[in-house]
Amino acid sequence: MLQKLESTNKNLIRLLQLVYLNFLWGILVVLGLGLFTFGPASYAMVSVIRKWLRSSEDFPLTHTYFRYFKENYKETLLISWLYFAVAFVLYVDLAYIQNWYLRVVILVISFFYVLSALYIFPIMAHYQWQGMFYKIKMAFLFGFSQLHYSLVLLLIIIGSYAVIIRLVPGMLTFMGSSFFFFAITWTAVQLFDRLKKKEVAIDKNTFSEGEQL
Repeated sequence: MLQKLESTNKNLIRLLQLVYLNFLWGILVVLGLGLFTFGPASYAMVSVIRKWLRSSEDFPLTHTYFRYFKENYKETLLISWLYFAVAFVLYVDLAYIQNWYLRVVILVISFFYVLSALYIFPIMAHYQWQGMFYKIKMAFLFGFSQLHYSLVLLLIIIGSYAVIIRLVPGMLTFMGSSFFFFAITWTAVQLFDRLKKKEVAIDKNTFSEGEQL
């Protein structure tokens, strides 16, 4: 009974922390007019959520969030600008191009763009890779290689937001962004761990074969 109460209390605290995280993200995005803070604020949120998922230790939420916000500010800012620019071009193309075949091509490109955008911040938070364009490429390759999981994730997010908007639209004010980034980060961390286990298994098998030889 006591364990259940502790578990419930922990989950409620985490829920309140997600609300607070959503507040921090929203304030920074508004202060930076979106254009100057969306990338760094989103990266900081993903990094904090990843830290929650990988560690049971408590840490100062506000201090940690702003540390991540400043950590890769320039790179996350440039990446967000690049994704904004691509999104704008794709939107304009879809709005004005009438040719059916070209519209299909643009829709396919848009789909792969979404795959890359889903994982860019989790990849930046998880891996210490160098080079902005290399990280973007790996985000695309990761999304494509885990296509079935990515599709399920997109369906869950879209379905969840559809239900929230219909039943409790006020919830978007308190957890609109943090729920979105939590779903993405949780999925990404699970997939990263699966890939790491596969790599370890391959290394062990290779070592065993070498011993037999």
